[in-house]
Amino acid sequence: MRKPLLVLLLLSFVITAKAQQNNKPTDAVPGQSQNTNQETEPEPPGGIDVFMKYMKKLDNRLYNGAQTGKVTLSFVVEKDGSLTGYKIAHSLNNEADGIAIQVVKDYNQKWKPAMKNGQPVSAEYTISAPFGID
Repeated sequence: MRKPLLVLLLLSFVITAKAQQNNKPTDAVPGQSQNTNQETEPEPPGGIDVFMKYMKKLDNRLYNGAQTGKVTLSFVVEKDGSLTGYKIAHSLNNEADGIAIQVVKDYNQKWKPAMKNGQPVSAEYTISAPFGID
């Protein structure tokens, strides 16, 4: 029963991107983002499907919490594709929050940055990750 729930959990990740205008090279703060009309959204290496397959690593991190719900994690995809500014926008509990942050940090690959007017721009990326137990 636990494995089908984890598969369902992983398949239900909802990923959205919000642009962030950044006038300074690398000091963007996700909580202070401003929406812009970017030409392209940031993208993980190999595309979103590859990233979602990677997220299946949650199988290796057993969630033992009694609560079910969603953790919303924001981070900034910088102009050079690095990830910074990890922030929990909606907390479930410390355990689930930590798992969500660690799984994204462990990805440790540069992303394709968002583009605006043919130039890379920093962009805030938000992931809502549901957690539950059987």
